[in-house]
Parts: sequence; structure tokens; C-alpha cells
Amino acid sequence: MDKFALARAVKELTRRTDACWRPPGLIQHQFAGAPFGTAYVCISPSEQGDHASANHNRTLICGAEGGLTGEGIAGLRALFETAGVGRFFVWLSPGADLKSVRRWLTDAGLTRWPFVAYLTLARDAHEPMPAATTFDVREVDKRELDGLSGRLEGVVWPEYLRSLGAPGVHHFMAFEAERPVASAVLCVFEQLGCLSLALTAEPFRRRGAQRALIAKRIAKAVALGCRTIVSETLSILEDSLGNLQNAGFEVIYEKEVFGRSSGRK
Repeated sequence: MDKFALARAVKELTRRTDACWRPPGLIQHQFAGAPFGTAYVCISPSEQGDHASANHNRTLICGAEGGLTGEGIAGLRALFETAGVGRFFVWLSPGADLKSVRRWLTDAGLTRWPFVAYLTLARDAHEPMPAATTFDVREVDKRELDGLSGRLEGVVWPEYLRSLGAPGVHHFMAFEAERPVASAVLCVFEQLGCLSLALTAEPFRRRGAQRALIAKRIAKAVALGCRTIVSETLSILEDSLGNLQNAGFEVIYEKEVFGRSSGRK
């Protein structure tokens, strides 16, 4: 699997999904050419959390692809400062001249975030092995979800509901009897499928709901003509990582995350 092509596709898919499920006030920039290369910038002033995975003030770059320079890195950082955002991150995926890019990031006052690996996993799109489950797992639409209003706390992420009706986004849910207990989405871009937004209500965790949701979404991706299926998780989320690996996903690359907190200069 070509990890460089995959990294570029995941970056573009991220730009598209941000547009459909981030909160109001989102600012997006997509560049094409020096000095910013092909960087994608997401500025979301209401999401300035301490953790990179939950803070969507971020720049995504694939090495020095497209003519990125050190001056470009400094200019990308200035976009956040102009928007009044003090805590943001740069997500560095595989691409050209990573050694220089790391140096430019350090020169811009950014340091690599320690302790956790940000993993991108993928598998070829072919029919999954069945996942044994006692839950009813199925694709759901807005009408069904409207009927579940008031019963979804702890079952869905806010982005799940914001993305209802968005092109290429397919929503799935697991039920025990008529009670919703877990959810996840499949995003499709060209021939790439992405598994995302998995969440299980606390009392129902470790009972196989997400394994069944993974299998159901893989089958949907295959039916839609996807050639590759991708997902992202953190190394510390052992259940999530294990579920994906058991479904045939392999780690293709690790994103290097660099950050500057509001207390840094």
C-alpha cells in the first residue's frame, strides 16, 4: 500500500469531513504551492482543548509536498495567531523531506507531542469476516434518529448528528432491543472509505458492539466500490486498536504531532 498516496487522500478526506461536522465558526484554508505547499488548515476557535486529538485547530501537511518551506510554516502559524487561537497543532504525515520539515517546525516554536502515537491503519476493501454479536447493528437515517431524540446521550458524538445528510457520510448504530447503545460512521471519498466517530455507551462497552459496527461498515464500503478502507486511532486506546487489527487493519504510518500551547512563545 502506497503510504504517501494514502496520506494525501486522508488529508483531503479530513478537509471534507471537517466541513460537514465541525461547529459553526470554522475557518478552512487549502493551499496549493509554495511557500505553504499543500497544507490544509482548520481553525475552530471553540475547540481549543489541551489534547491534540480533541483540538481541531490544526494544520495537516504531508512532508514538504507542494513546495512547503520554513517561511511557509511560520506563515501557517501566523494564521492561528491572527484568529486569536493560542493552542494549535501540526499533524505531519509521510511525504518529502521530513527531516527539513521537522527542523522548520522546531524553528517555529513547535515541539513534538510525546507519550502517545497517532496511528493511521488501513486494509484492502473486501468482505469482512462476520462479527458475532447479540446487538442489532444497522445503517440509520435522519428519520430514525429523529425518533430517538432524547435517547442518544453517551451513544453518539456531536459530530455524528451534525453530519446527518452530508454527502458520502453513512451513519450506523447498534441496538439492544430498541435501545441505542453504540454508533459509528463510514465516510466515503472517491474509492477510499474511512471508519470514524465510534462511541459506545458506558454500560455496553467490551461486549462486541464496535466489532460488529466495523464489520457492517466494511461491508458497506465494499458495496459502494471502495478499494481501501482506513481508520485512525491512538496507541493508548487498546480496545479500539485491537478491534481494528482483528478486522484486518494494519498500521501504515504514524502521524507526528507538533504543538504549541497557549503558554508557549
